[in-house]
Amino acid sequence: MHRLADLRFSDIYIGEEKSWLSGLPDGGDPVPTPPETENDIHAIRQRCSEYRQESGRQEFNLRYDNVVYRVSTLFSLEEIVYILRPFPANVPALIDLGVHPSIISLVLQPRMTGMIVIAGAYGQGKTTTASSLVIERLKRYGGICVSIEDPPEMPLQGRHGEGVCYQTEVSQGGFADACRYAARWAPTIIFLGEIRDAETATEALKASINGRLVVCTIHADSPWSAIERLYSLASNSALSSEDVSSLLANGLSVVLHQHLANSPRRPMIKPISVKGDENKSVQSLIRNKKWEQLENIMTLQVNRMLNTMRSVN
Repeated sequence: MHRLADLRFSDIYIGEEKSWLSGLPDGGDPVPTPPETENDIHAIRQRCSEYRQESGRQEFNLRYDNVVYRVSTLFSLEEIVYILRPFPANVPALIDLGVHPSIISLVLQPRMTGMIVIAGAYGQGKTTTASSLVIERLKRYGGICVSIEDPPEMPLQGRHGEGVCYQTEVSQGGFADACRYAARWAPTIIFLGEIRDAETATEALKASINGRLVVCTIHADSPWSAIERLYSLASNSALSSEDVSSLLANGLSVVLHQHLANSPRRPMIKPISVKGDENKSVQSLIRNKKWEQLENIMTLQVNRMLNTMRSVN
């Protein structure tokens, strides 16, 4: 008899009458949940419904049968649907995710400060890549990380090599205040689950120029549109447009855009490196808000990285 915890899938859609599995390694998409999992499905839906009504939250984490799920609530025309995504018990290493060695070298540089942005669409593995990056930096270089998430998605809490992560849960609307508090605690790394509003974007940029590393995710279609989105968000704060573009140029270190492809799904990443004397032209384009011209710079940087790796090998 199959338990839900025994099945491999990316998402489960639990409706009032029918439930569907999406992202199975083999087979169609979606497929009905097996009849043997009916008891699990019923119990999970009941717990989701009770927690949503008690807490008033539409997104939250749920532990069931030793698996942690991220739950989102969908209000369709006919019913309430709970969408659950299971998270692994451990954070995978970047190399095990299939991230290219040149990208790994880029984001694991020693004594790195500023901001690393992982951009992409929903469900493209941004949080997993960001979490792996944070853990590997803690293991390699030590230090303290404070995570600010809504809700926490990966098991980051605790000791990792010589480093330690303190994982916190903050409701949306409280990210900016949490970022300000975190900066006062002087961590080596601040991990922001996602930047969605003007205040959070501004506080994250301010933290990035004050000697610490900020790792964050954002929804965007490309590396340069991620930079433009950060600019647009922060421009809605009290800062002038010139102040925002200056913060971006000085604070950004690396911007990665990723989507998942192939089977098994692997992150396909496009990077833009901003820091360093060799990237003065990138900083100039950002200060002058010439986002789309960054595409040519990105192509040159990628070719340079690949040529460097070939010469080393």
